Amino acid sequence: MYFNPNIGHRDDWYSDSVFGQQQFIGTNPTTITRASSYLIDEFMTASRTQQRADVKELLKGDPVNFYVQDYSDFRSTMGVSPNADFASEGRYGCSSVVLFHLEPDGKLHPVAITLDYKGSMQHSVTIFNRRITSTIPGDESADWPWRYAKMCAQVSDWLRHEVAVHLVNTHLVEEVIIVSAHRTFEPHHIVFKLLEPHWNTTLALNQAARETLVPKIIIGMTGFTETQTYTFLKDAYSKFDWTGSYVPNDLRRRGFPIEDLGKLKYHNYGYARNIARMWEILRKFVGTVLKTAYVGGDIQVADDQSISAFCQEVRSSSGGQLASFPNIKTLDELIDFATMCIHVASPQHTAVNYLQQYYQTFVPNKPSALYTKLPQSLAELQSYSEKDILLALPTRRPRDWLIMAQVPYLLSFEMPDESTILHYATMTSDLPSTPEIIRKGARVLKDDLEAFIYTVLQYSRELDDQKTPYHVLDPARTAISILI
Repeated sequence: MYFNPNIGHRDDWYSDSVFGQQQFIGTNPTTITRASSYLIDEFMTASRTQQRADVKELLKGDPVNFYVQDYSDFRSTMGVSPNADFASEGRYGCSSVVLFHLEPDGKLHPVAITLDYKGSMQHSVTIFNRRITSTIPGDESADWPWRYAKMCAQVSDWLRHEVAVHLVNTHLVEEVIIVSAHRTFEPHHIVFKLLEPHWNTTLALNQAARETLVPKIIIGMTGFTETQTYTFLKDAYSKFDWTGSYVPNDLRRRGFPIEDLGKLKYHNYGYARNIARMWEILRKFVGTVLKTAYVGGDIQVADDQSISAFCQEVRSSSGGQLASFPNIKTLDELIDFATMCIHVASPQHTAVNYLQQYYQTFVPNKPSALYTKLPQSLAELQSYSEKDILLALPTRRPRDWLIMAQVPYLLSFEMPDESTILHYATMTSDLPSTPEIIRKGARVLKDDLEAFIYTVLQYSRELDDQKTPYHVLDPARTAISILI
């Protein structure tokens, strides 16, 4: 743990540029979203109150250039009152809102942070960056109030990332697919044969998460109570949008259309550029297999009783309870579904899991909780010094510090070479026990993945920040299934 690289080895880890870039290539690059007019208006009102004419002028610009990490729904989701504080056993949580400006050259610059959204910004503490653009110089290292605000944002993101983005949106969603498939497909069914290699170890891991990781470790790492955490988890599952989470749909909804990702403005969004190409590769592989298996097209798919039973099982209130799951009737819908299953288990889980060692073992970059109460006014926040930052970290609770560092380290273990998606494609293409149509598809997959290795390197070299490369979705590193 000590010798592995982490973000704390950078002398600029606390800077606005590194904070902004983490939204694009960090542990959670999946929830940054174009800012709503409502939130922009709220920040505009706050800028007037604080007499920040520079911010006001900036916010008059094109709204398509403003993005947010929005955790303002934590209280309503958890069923607590808008003015309640988040606290659990001396730890404190928060529901921040972070406003970013995506500058023309592609730099994502943080402009404002609401520390803990309590129903409205009028009733919350909001701070604006002294540096309204990335080109304005300033002593970022000594701007303790702003550094504290960014730490609050990271605490909020820790919960959303670990519980919703990681646990629910990969582990638990994939589990529903696995169990439903075992209940409705025969082992020789082509859909089952196609997806089964991507299910290795997932159910056993999820059982361990239910029995140990969540109740005995995660609950004790945050500033949210056990009830609040489980309510948050269940809400994330109930709101999971299956088709809306298909990569092209998800990126478009969040303000990053696939057709625009080659533009300078988006060149720093390494996750989006990589995951969009990986989706295309996986869909081509799946399409090669299923178009051969379903030569009757839509009619054959609609007549497949196993597919109908599977869809019903996933959506059933006594089964998967995944209400957003589609009723698959066409070949295109079947290809999208199978692509999504592999996407969730392989590149998506890899993207949100394997960077935890780098970004989170250095606790000050992304703590799971705060250890002092949050400031109740802007004036109080503006009086903060380095001492206040240190007191907000678990400096006086070494066990908590160790667990905060140990958990991401353990979750980021190096997978063996034989567990990567590239190895799967290579081996499957010549495996006699595999159906020929899958072997044929695997040969196409292997060629595409080998070419994609160079694309990953190219996209990483095009990032402005060359201190932290983005290679996590290299097919030679991308796990074939949820392995941890």
